[in-house]
Amino acid sequence: MSATFINGYLAHYEVIGRGKPVLFLHGWLGSWRYWMSTMQAISSSNRAYAIDFWGFGDSAKNQRYTIQDQTEMLSAFLEKIGIFEITVVGHGMGGIIAFELGRLNPDLINKIMAISLPLSPASINSRMLFGDLNALVDRVLGKGAFAENVKVDQEKNEMRAISTNIDELGLLEVIDWINLFGKTSLLVFGQNDPLIRPPQADQLQKLNEHVHTIIFDRSNHFPMIDENSAFSRLLAEFLELSEEDSPRNLQIKEKWKRRLR
Repeated sequence: MSATFINGYLAHYEVIGRGKPVLFLHGWLGSWRYWMSTMQAISSSNRAYAIDFWGFGDSAKNQRYTIQDQTEMLSAFLEKIGIFEITVVGHGMGGIIAFELGRLNPDLINKIMAISLPLSPASINSRMLFGDLNALVDRVLGKGAFAENVKVDQEKNEMRAISTNIDELGLLEVIDWINLFGKTSLLVFGQNDPLIRPPQADQLQKLNEHVHTIIFDRSNHFPMIDENSAFSRLLAEFLELSEEDSPRNLQIKEKWKRRLR
């Protein structure tokens, strides 16, 4: 376990690998932990960081849960560990905060991959996030080891940290934030996600040429878990894109593995 103090509060994070830095940001369910296999998949050529937001996992429960609070936390964290240029991969809430960080610090963020990102308040089924969250994890992940990786830290999370973020969604113009970022961005969705609806055609038309959208047909809210191999390959190709490369050339590439019985 790694930790640092930001403005006197403990911020928990994990780091593995060597190479160009990549920051993984979790969503409303779970913590840094469900990124573990994805971090390992890219660790041979990247230094992968994952952090628990305020109110989640093993980071401080300090009531500083607004998007601005969480964004300031990330900015201070990156400065403290000496990183001034990074790629960010954010899931749900983490995607929103990634684009806010990029909008406010354009020189800090190279590119952003956002998974299950609500493009508008109507895109999110927020009622599901205020019910039995462990039951919700079972619904989207089943009851295997991956689900346990999400639930093990879900019980540590403060509901207020979730509700504060959800309440702000009605005030946000996420599409505008994406376009203002103005750099290579990839939006990834699960076709069967019960929490976040895939984007509508009119929403896609509003996105600029730096943005590409990919939908995993067999995924729910966690494409990085539901289709782990294909997602990891897509992420690896995304990380290799230069500033001149268009994300619109990216596509899902299946990697078949023989199942052992």
